[in-house]
Amino acid sequence: TEAILGRVSQYARHILDADDAGILLMRSRSRIETPAATTPRVDEAHQLQVTFDEGPCLDAITGQATYMANDVENDERWPKWGPAAAAIGIRSTIGVRLASRGRGYGSLNIYADRVDAFTSADGDVAEMLAAHATAALASAEKIEGLATALESRTVIGQAQGILMQKFDIDSEAAFEFLKRISQHENRRLFAVAEAIVIQRESNARPESS
Repeated sequence: TEAILGRVSQYARHILDADDAGILLMRSRSRIETPAATTPRVDEAHQLQVTFDEGPCLDAITGQATYMANDVENDERWPKWGPAAAAIGIRSTIGVRLASRGRGYGSLNIYADRVDAFTSADGDVAEMLAAHATAALASAEKIEGLATALESRTVIGQAQGILMQKFDIDSEAAFEFLKRISQHENRRLFAVAEAIVIQRESNARPESS
């Protein structure tokens, strides 16, 4: 996924004749990540938006889908971020939302060192590139979910096997035993199973001399 996001960033910089581009992912309003960037300055521009709690990248996530500014230093929408961005050489920008299941959670951000760098047509191109980035993130999200589910099933199966051997019961009774512990202790089934597996591995480990 990071490789795809990196290519999207490079394409955006090249196709739109920009100086920088990158991806911002929001974990919370005060915590963001930059998984892809053409230079370290992109992350610096992103972090400045967190510092001032304003900017086109954050607005693209929570407001309208696309924001464009061709003179960030004097843009009234971002009175703090704009001058700070200009201080590191950024004069124009496009921010486009990346969304999953209708929820904005990131943005593709393109920066230029000159005023009046972008046109409305550039905004359209940026939106198409953002769609590719969104597809990559959604695919990774699905794969991660499948991997987590597979791991959960494997650990629960291991715990069932341990209980079957220890108490001489069948798999259905072992699963019901796990469910009862989960409900009684108000813990996720996976957490209960994982604790049993870890305990078994700890008991089986030979003591050091």
